[in-house]
Amino acid sequence: MDFERKVLAFHYAWYGVPWGPGKQWQGWKDEAHNSDKIVGGRRNIKSPHYPLDGVYDSLDVSVINRQLIEAKEANIDGFIVSWWGFESYSHKVLEAMLNLAPRNFVTIYYETAMTFKQRDLSRENAIERIYLDLKRLLAEQGIKDQWIHVDEKPLVVLYIVENYRIDEWLVIKRKLSDDGFEPFFLGDTYNAEYLDVMDGLHTYNPVWITLSGLSFAEIYDKVSLKVHDKDRLFAATVCPGYDDRKVRDPGLYISRADGHYYNACWEASRKSKADWVLVTSWNEWFEGTEIESSLEYGKDYIYLTRQNTMSFKP
Repeated sequence: MDFERKVLAFHYAWYGVPWGPGKQWQGWKDEAHNSDKIVGGRRNIKSPHYPLDGVYDSLDVSVINRQLIEAKEANIDGFIVSWWGFESYSHKVLEAMLNLAPRNFVTIYYETAMTFKQRDLSRENAIERIYLDLKRLLAEQGIKDQWIHVDEKPLVVLYIVENYRIDEWLVIKRKLSDDGFEPFFLGDTYNAEYLDVMDGLHTYNPVWITLSGLSFAEIYDKVSLKVHDKDRLFAATVCPGYDDRKVRDPGLYISRADGHYYNACWEASRKSKADWVLVTSWNEWFEGTEIESSLEYGKDYIYLTRQNTMSFKP
């Protein structure tokens, strides 16, 4: 099957500031980083880099609009919003973004990690929760023009799907189908057996490839062949670098190498004949993978993304 080429970016909606809509610190501050403290013009935040416009609130309409403008500058086709449940701040941000975004621009990253405690007590209840979450999301949000659709199916991107068995995902998909919903599932795994239930595969963060000593090209070429052999969608992932040393001990650091690491990801993605490219990330500031404009890099990675998308998309 031929899929229209797209470039989507993982978007995080968990940031809040006391002067914003959330009325409190969210994300930026923790016990080791007091964001009320300002040193050298910067607040103390748990990120190796600093937002160009300063710390922000994900629910602020001006922030969302600025992000949408920058995404257009980067030639990005949409955001995959990290989603943590209906009571989470991320859901409020999702609703706001759907009101502001252009058509076919927004979907979610269903964070399966939020179900693990429930799963450990009862797999059946956890599966039911995922089903009910997706059913409500598709009924209330997936019908909107701003939601990304693939072959007229609402796209749902799923994190670490191997924490549930294939037969369990089949149950979820069958129940959704019985309710009249036919989502397009893009699962976070390179296990081709999951193509029995997933419509496409991806990996969230490709730094594990670097750590394994393998090349992006070697992995992406192999996975692309397996996925396309099943007539499914392959989404390769690009990442500018990685630095989570402010949130994990000892943490992991992979240099951006002046954009060379990012470009290497892109080159391998293009050569693998990937259908889509996913950018990790738009704004995961804690792990230092953001391409959103920063004091350290300005808009360099916005422009570098645009250059690479121009050679990926026809």
